[in-house]
Amino acid sequence: MTGMEKKVRFIRFVEEIYEGNDKKESKEVWIVTTNRNIENNVFHQLKTECHFDHCYLHSPTGIEAIVGFMMIAFNLTQLYFFRNIRGFREKRLLQINIIEDLKDEMLIIMNWINPIFNTA
Repeated sequence: MTGMEKKVRFIRFVEEIYEGNDKKESKEVWIVTTNRNIENNVFHQLKTECHFDHCYLHSPTGIEAIVGFMMIAFNLTQLYFFRNIRGFREKRLLQINIIEDLKDEMLIIMNWINPIFNTA
């Protein structure tokens, strides 16, 4: 972080909530390390799955393009959730679970041998 005497890669703080003299809850929060993991995972996925070359990760134009792709993907995902899944908000479904299910189904479809088109 800039403006610090020591280099800081992450921030960790503990929040304790008291009710009277009794400790009700204690939360430990980590910031920045999770964000970096998400960013590295996105770049890894784009390089391996989408075949982006190395230049996309280091040039300002490439990083801007990747952020643009991420925003488009996020908006399309939200559009799918709220337009195609009836009562999505009322059902209180986790978006990550739906995405994992979609990925699993996609793998099943990709490996499926259609008997109609089977030439063997």
